[in-house]
Amino acid sequence: MIDGPHTHGIPRVLAVGGAKGGTGHSLLAVSVATFLAQLGRNVLLVDAAPRAATLGAVLGVQREARATAPWLPLPFVARGHETIVPNLRLIEASSELGPHRSRISSDPRALLRAAEADVCVLDLGAGVSPRVVEGMIGADAMLTVCTPEPAAVAAVYRFVRHAYARRMRRRLLELGDDVALEHLRALLLEAGGPPEPLLLARALSSRSAEVARLAWEVAATLRVRLVVNQSRSRADLDLSEAIARVSARPLAGAIEPVGGIEFDEAVFLAAKRRRPLLVESPAAKASRNLERITRRLLSPDAARPTAPSAEPGGASEPTHYEVLSLDRGASDEDVRRAYRRAREIYAADSIALAGLLSDDELVRMLGRVEEARDVLLDPSRRRPYDLSIASSDPFAPPPPSEPVVDAAEATAPRAPEPEIGIDTEYSGEFLRALREARGIELREVSARTRIPVHHLKALEDEAYKSLPPTVYTRGFVIELAKALRLDPESVARSYLRRFRRAVSA
Repeated sequence: MIDGPHTHGIPRVLAVGGAKGGTGHSLLAVSVATFLAQLGRNVLLVDAAPRAATLGAVLGVQREARATAPWLPLPFVARGHETIVPNLRLIEASSELGPHRSRISSDPRALLRAAEADVCVLDLGAGVSPRVVEGMIGADAMLTVCTPEPAAVAAVYRFVRHAYARRMRRRLLELGDDVALEHLRALLLEAGGPPEPLLLARALSSRSAEVARLAWEVAATLRVRLVVNQSRSRADLDLSEAIARVSARPLAGAIEPVGGIEFDEAVFLAAKRRRPLLVESPAAKASRNLERITRRLLSPDAARPTAPSAEPGGASEPTHYEVLSLDRGASDEDVRRAYRRAREIYAADSIALAGLLSDDELVRMLGRVEEARDVLLDPSRRRPYDLSIASSDPFAPPPPSEPVVDAAEATAPRAPEPEIGIDTEYSGEFLRALREARGIELREVSARTRIPVHHLKALEDEAYKSLPPTVYTRGFVIELAKALRLDPESVARSYLRRFRRAVSA
């Protein structure tokens, strides 16, 4: 067993909880634990929901009604129950555990050590109680669930606000800054609860330079992975992306969509038969969705670019490109398409906006959407605007009129784009040539795709030893192809042929 925070490239402690109850937290926790166990990991699933434990019946754990608790108080916790899933063991932390129950969520790594497991999956239940929030922010990865309904989406935003305030409180306690702690309490009382991370970070920044640095650091590193359950339409499946987009600024980019689960009768049938979904119906739609979600959790942690709002002294308003979720090289057709999507997302009845923007804020946002379209579709206005924001945009390429390395290089004409045909070989060299011909920098691609720059450089250099396994490399290639407006499947097929030949050789 590896002692570090990750095993086999995945988080060692995954917590599922927060937001609204009844949306599928237990389904997600059991499914993630089952899939990891099927991959050969030694998994410990902890049923730490506030009410009586219920996961035992799903996993085939039987005991007499009057049996004594099958665990021992920490740090002498037992290995847990064997379940019907090989490599998966269960510990039930119901109310019978008494005062020791809170320690399971606050010190899950003690469970890992005692149980000799690779991964611990915590099912903490819904809500924003201190026990749930502390358990979530103490894990290596936080997962929460919502359904396509306004109340569930609003609960996700509420959880993120509480998670930021609680994590900030924890860091200030570690810092030993009693004055900043009192200021934090006063801000929470004045607001009637935790405000958005952006607003709270700005308010805390007035205390001192050290507190300001800490506030923005916590805002930039808070990461809540979101799953939308019971999706019945394309709009439902796209909801997590819409939530991440509209909340990117006020919540400092804290929400990361990891997929959706389609509505599937197989979920109900598996629950009725008291068996894990991935065991009972592995080929069901929902099972495939859950497998994709877990595989995304298995991917190497991408270096998430810091949200522009989460920077001390950052711009008070989003740029036109941020409003429409575009990069600086977007074409007119890209702008029109992004504008139509933005109008849908910021519609008055949009589920993604539930509990996030007031009516006045929504009107102002729609005004920014209209202004962004007008400016970016007018060449006479777009060029001056690009020059005006170049110095404040951390991901934008420098204007051609400014020296980059030297004057000769800055004024040199770009090379023509390489020709693309039916038999084009999409090598790393070809992708680099196309990117440079279009004036797009690697950091710009990284900001858009969330792929670390060193991985993008390895793709272009065809430094295969520096790339992750094939399944993840394929995902990187597809995202790079989208950023360059190429056919993703054609590029992935061509590039991976070269990749596999090199690996085989």
